[in-house]
Amino acid sequence: MLDAVLRYRRSPGRPSARDRKSERGLIQHYARAILRVSPLSRLTAAGFATWSPDGTPLDQTRFDRRQAAGLLSIDQPLLSGLVGGIANPPDAVSAGTAPIPGLLARNPMLREEGDRIRFLHRADGRSRLLGAVLNDGLATVLRLTALGPIPTEALIEQTALRLAIPPQEAEALVTAAARAQILVAGPVLDEQSADLLGDAEHALADRCPEAAPLLTRLRDALDLAARGSVTERTAALNRIEATEKQLNALSAAPARLRVNEDYLLAPRTVSRDGYDQPLRDLAAVARFYAMFDRHHDARSLLTRAFVDRFGSGGQAPLLDHAQDLVAEVRARQAALTEQTAADHGPADGSLAALLKTRADACTALGDRLLAARAEEELRFGADWLAELAAAVPDRFSADGASYGMLVQPAGDRLVVNACYPGHGQLTTRFLGQPQADPHGDPPDRLRRRLHALYGSDGPRLVEDHGLHGSNLNHRMRLLDRTMTARDWAAARLVHDPATDRLGLLDGDGAPVRVLSLGMKWIDAQPPALLLAVWLYGPSLVAFDPVERTHRARRDHDARTGGTTAYPRLVAGHCVLQRRRWYPGADLPAPAEPADEVSDLLAVTAWRARHDVPEQIVIKTPLWRMPGLDRDRDRDGSAPEAGTAAQIQQIVAARRREKPQYVDLASALMVRVLPRLMERRRMGYFEEALPEVRTGVHAAEWAVELDRLPSPPHPEGGPA
Repeated sequence: MLDAVLRYRRSPGRPSARDRKSERGLIQHYARAILRVSPLSRLTAAGFATWSPDGTPLDQTRFDRRQAAGLLSIDQPLLSGLVGGIANPPDAVSAGTAPIPGLLARNPMLREEGDRIRFLHRADGRSRLLGAVLNDGLATVLRLTALGPIPTEALIEQTALRLAIPPQEAEALVTAAARAQILVAGPVLDEQSADLLGDAEHALADRCPEAAPLLTRLRDALDLAARGSVTERTAALNRIEATEKQLNALSAAPARLRVNEDYLLAPRTVSRDGYDQPLRDLAAVARFYAMFDRHHDARSLLTRAFVDRFGSGGQAPLLDHAQDLVAEVRARQAALTEQTAADHGPADGSLAALLKTRADACTALGDRLLAARAEEELRFGADWLAELAAAVPDRFSADGASYGMLVQPAGDRLVVNACYPGHGQLTTRFLGQPQADPHGDPPDRLRRRLHALYGSDGPRLVEDHGLHGSNLNHRMRLLDRTMTARDWAAARLVHDPATDRLGLLDGDGAPVRVLSLGMKWIDAQPPALLLAVWLYGPSLVAFDPVERTHRARRDHDARTGGTTAYPRLVAGHCVLQRRRWYPGADLPAPAEPADEVSDLLAVTAWRARHDVPEQIVIKTPLWRMPGLDRDRDRDGSAPEAGTAAQIQQIVAARRREKPQYVDLASALMVRVLPRLMERRRMGYFEEALPEVRTGVHAAEWAVELDRLPSPPHPEGGPA
């Protein structure tokens, strides 16, 4: 990027063809810089706030860089793998010069491809890609290691139990997998440690003395990068890259040591002053959004699939059946309609009732949208919105739930940007940092909330504390008990015929609920963890009534028709959707701009015809992202992703299709507009609300709203 900028500067006003080609990218990075929006991450900076009458009002918060701290760290799973490759090289186990490790994990480079696996095998300082047939024995071993490292003795014991073979045969199978490097030594470090570099220095002090000073050099470089000038930061990062190469030369598991920076804001108090009514309306909006939680569908389909396979009141080992059950739920989701819900949903008909309630709500909103297309705003009460969800069956509304509503103040309103799973999932990786919560209050409050939401009716709360290969899952421990790989191996799914619900039992037969509190997409986690979260947890809710209404129209063709406008959607004092324009064939977008003045005048005339403001954001609908099945998005919310590979594809597409700010009064931005459009999938323009203001940082609040479980009736039914 820097090279492109320098080339561009050398020919001001007379850009060459090469400069013009890079102009779009330069403008995109420039717009993100002036808006202080990172091009890749969801959060630019994060902080915690508590309510107080004496706090700063929501719309008057200010950013003070003197009270913010940048925390740099090495990616936890990458560093752990590299250190493990120094401490326990797998080629020594393969050659028989080292015993089978006492803790075993999957080879991190292993990939399953149908009935075969592929993995990297290292020997004599070289790596080769090998393959193997996925037979019953190997499949069992891989299932038992899917949730992280497991003690070798426990792996042998569980393998023998599941395959009904003598322990000696199970030991031979596990040993063969370790010799082949299908299994490798588990991490020598606690991957969730708050000081992984310090732990690594201590662990390698005796095992590899030449590595310890390199780790010290890494720590020093990180410290310099966190506090130094731009020049010092650049030098420090170069030093980290050079040290990485030296460490990789010593390791059997080389890795690119990505540097992560969390920018933490100082804790603050915030007042509801002027926003009491918008916050009350936001609670009604959250009740409406909760109706479109896709985990309602998954939970219902899972229950029916389990009963179909194991019978009413049946039990089954979780790890042995999680992958098949998840696949079955995905297949049934793809075919789910109000008509098929009776065949695939619970016997009480609740799933069909939920789908009908969703469809009725979407129709009611869609009819109003179409009738108000010529208006700037479509307004209705937040209570009316909540009433649309009043018919949701108790099965989906009586349990505890938590949603994080991302909002921005705009005048006396709150603009809703997204609805995420609540109970701290957006912020857990920032907990425990002295800069974020010096008094330790946020973790304590979150623990109390978790117990109130999910632990008040009997099952014990257990935390999954694994990284599962993602630094986004790095966080402090919150609960007393964690779910280890040994615990996962002993867990069983059980159906309660009295309530027609699925639950999870631990190895002692006690009911447990597993909480996943990391920020990694839950759909990209191992199937057993995903299934455990389906039993009770919320999902990301991506509800877009405007997009649904527009897609259902048959009287408009974007390729030949004109631009279509939709009003701002306002529920009480909450903006659900900003004003939106789907550009048509009348949008001036020449492939090669000939005259800046003419192009700007043409775009300005187009804006005047359709009442488009200067400041807009270009967005892409989720259903146009690769990996998302369009046909499954019937109710306007985001469909579930199918596999971890699909998740990676979607994440990459979301980065490329990231919302793009454009000032249509800027001749330069109008000049690159055609290239911005051609690099994206067909989408829409949205008003920038709130508008960009000089000297004011964009601020977004994650307001978490908890719905406590309803108390049971005396006879045992739901309230």
